[in-house]
Order: sequence, then structure tokens, then C-alpha cells
Amino acid sequence: MKATVNYFGKVRRTGYLAIICNAFAVFAIFSIESQSGGHGDIGRFYHDNMVWTLLFSGWGLATGMGLLRAWRWARVSTLIFSGLLAALGILGIVGFLLMPGGDVSGWTLILLRTASTMLFLIPIAVGLRWLFFFSRKEVRAYFQTGL
Repeated sequence: MKATVNYFGKVRRTGYLAIICNAFAVFAIFSIESQSGGHGDIGRFYHDNMVWTLLFSGWGLATGMGLLRAWRWARVSTLIFSGLLAALGILGIVGFLLMPGGDVSGWTLILLRTASTMLFLIPIAVGLRWLFFFSRKEVRAYFQTGL
């Protein structure tokens, strides 16, 4: 019973984290929207990507609420989201390491590539942690009971 309470708390914290982060993303998108200007290439780029970002944030908000209510689909949604998070982090690392250096060389190039790799390790670590956590037998049982 003690293990179930521990997993219950971790699942709820993940749900709250999903709600808070995605609500902040929606707030940031709409607050920057008024400042984007909407003109030129960067304005078109921003408006085209805003739709996708809002859709992913909506998915995250719904998943966070589902995690708080222990709905089965929320666990599957978290597994899919965490797999995508890890895959995009790996793709980012590969992309930055294969990118040509341009005018930058020597230690500056090494520092830039190291910093970008370290930044992309964060979503990989979070994605893998959630993948392993939500794949555990105890967590699956928690979502089956629907506490």
C-alpha cells in the first residue's frame, strides 16, 4: 500500500507539472502574439507555428488533467509524449552536431556544440524518465484501478 501512495504522489506531481508548464506556454504564446507584428518572414513563421504549439499545449493540458484523475488514456498519452520528447531531443543533438560550423572554429565551436548538446540532453532525460516511470507495473496497476 505504501508503494501505491508513493506512485500516486508522483503521478499527481507529473499531472500538475504538465498543467502548469502547458498553461504557461499558452500564456506566453498569447502574450507574444500581440508583439509579433505579423509582418515579414518572421511574422508568418510565428503565426504558422503558433497553431501547432497551441495544439500541443492543449494536448498537454488535457493529459495533465487526465493524470490527476487517473484516466487510462492519460498514461498512454504521457508515454507517447515522452517518446516524442526523447526522440526530438536526440534529433536535435544529431542536427546540431552535423551542422556546418560556418565562420566559427576552434574552442568556440567546441563550446557551442557542447552547450547545445547539454541543452538537448534535458528533454531526453525527462522523456526517458517518464517512459520508464509510466511503463512500470505498479503505475499501470494504479491507472487500472482509477483511484
